[in-house]
Amino acid sequence: MLRGSRGRLLVVTLTLMALLLLGATAAASSNGQGKEPSEHGKSEGHAKVTLCHKGHTIKVDISAVKAHLWHGDRLGRCGSHPAPHTATLLVVKHVVNDDGGAQTASNFTLTINGVSAVGGNTFAGSELGVLKTITTFGAYSVTEAAVPGYAGEASADCTGTIAVGQQKVCVLTNDDMAAHLTVAKHVINDHGGTKSAHNFTLTISGVKAVGGNSLVGSETGVSKTLASVGAYSVTEAPLPGYALKSMSADCSGTIALGQSKTCTITNEDL
Repeated sequence: MLRGSRGRLLVVTLTLMALLLLGATAAASSNGQGKEPSEHGKSEGHAKVTLCHKGHTIKVDISAVKAHLWHGDRLGRCGSHPAPHTATLLVVKHVVNDDGGAQTASNFTLTINGVSAVGGNTFAGSELGVLKTITTFGAYSVTEAAVPGYAGEASADCTGTIAVGQQKVCVLTNDDMAAHLTVAKHVINDHGGTKSAHNFTLTISGVKAVGGNSLVGSETGVSKTLASVGAYSVTEAPLPGYALKSMSADCSGTIALGQSKTCTITNEDL
């Protein structure tokens, strides 16, 4: 065991060396060496954009990009420099799947119109963004090929004009559109029966319905928003004294994003 002033001096020296090593490791990491860029302004479900911020590569929420660019940050990782007499356009594709959709950013094809981009004007979407160097200038727009079942919206910089030296960010967001299934129960009482639609319990199978898959019958119909899509069927619990008379075509089959279908089940008293 070390004792006295020599021992204390050795402990202090070792402590300082450890702190210096930790500081060097942290500095290397923040410059993108051995670690992903740090994230600033985290926001669940929002696209992140890579920037060079005061010599450090970081990722920020898309909503914070304009402020960073205004203060002198650059699009892309530190160490990459745009060619002279060019502009930079970052195109981010963000996809929201909360109604049963399964498409990803790469399933969308994007095109820059009106100006020339290095490497081509048409490319697959990316949640991280595709950074394009622009070599001609003026009016431009960014469009995408339609994907069934998805509704889209574009940020302000997906259209406009771009000049030499400018940096712009276009975000194209697509959200899957929920499917809807309306289930109607029709009851015929012509042999003394007294039951009505609400005496029947109906069940949607094969897909997930918001609020539950079982429902009480209604002559006017019960509209259900579906949280998943695909093959489905509608069935009912039997009721003594009543026979199934008919089921419409849309009481079974497949349903896709954005579709609306109506199933009508008719029962008659015996």
